[in-house]
This record gives sequence, structure tokens and C-alpha cells, in this order.
Amino acid sequence: MDFIFGIPRDAEGRTGVLVFVDRFSKMVHLAPVAAEVTADESAELFLDLVFRHHGLPESIVSDRDPRFTSAFWTRLFALLGT
Repeated sequence: MDFIFGIPRDAEGRTGVLVFVDRFSKMVHLAPVAAEVTADESAELFLDLVFRHHGLPESIVSDRDPRFTSAFWTRLFALLGT
């Protein structure tokens, strides 16, 4: 799970991409995001793009971006109802 920023602005003004890669299947999931994407938005994208296809992974690797703090996990598990 990682962000890529600095790409050309799209029609909706987004300049970043949130990247999810399933290490088992090598499937890549990409989500266009604004530079000010929040942990809550990231969790919602994870649920929509990754969880519904692969379920909850045993481990998640990130680059420790400040957006992947406890706020991400709190929102994700709230969305999952746990």
C-alpha cells in the first residue's frame, strides 16, 4: 500500500494514486486520490478495491506514510463492523 503523488492533475483535480498490490496474486489496484487524501478515505478505498476481492489480508505492508496511522485502522475496522 503506497501513494504516488506529483502526477498530472485529472479532470477532477486529483494528483495522486493510491496503490494496492496483492502479493499472492500480483493483482494491482489503483485509486486516483487528491493530495489531501485522509486516512478515512484510504480505508474506504481499501475496503472497496481490495477487501471485496481478496478479503482481509494476513499482513499489509506500507511505507509508514502518516496517513496509515491508527486512524486508517480505526476506520477500516469500523467499516467492517468489528
